Amino acid sequence: LISRYALDAKQYNNKRTDITWEKCTLRRWLNNDFYNRAFSTGEKKAILKSDVSADKNPSYSTNPGNATKDSIFLLSVAEANKYFASDEARMCAVTDYAIEQGAYIWRDYTVDGRKACWWWLRSPGYLPHSVTGVNSDGSVDVYGCDANDTDCGVRPCVRVRLGDD
Repeated sequence: LISRYALDAKQYNNKRTDITWEKCTLRRWLNNDFYNRAFSTGEKKAILKSDVSADKNPSYSTNPGNATKDSIFLLSVAEANKYFASDEARMCAVTDYAIEQGAYIWRDYTVDGRKACWWWLRSPGYLPHSVTGVNSDGSVDVYGCDANDTDCGVRPCVRVRLGDD
């Protein structure tokens, strides 16, 4: 499952340094603070600890780091292209809270009557301190932006157990 909206605006990493999903501050925040505040005890029981691959950037040879095990994660470039059939489907509306936190909104694009925003993916960008994302128009940006940018939306993903198994 992926959130329908960008729920927050956060830096991928709090320093401009070479970084991977495995080591970034956004991963720690998602799997600790966000996880503990956003989900009830019952909801947490349904969330699976997922094997999260260290997918390479399809256009550049930047080091993707190592695979991780996470409750909450971001999509990779490959997953964003696989799970969304078009740029339009990848467009993401931003919540009022995310706007208050500094999410950059593009006036020309809207989703569900709300402004659309740029959102993080977990794959590395062109440079070791950059990270890929999805632009406000829904196109995947494989070049990426600086990992310490503060205006990118966060669209968390989880895998859940269905039924009572």
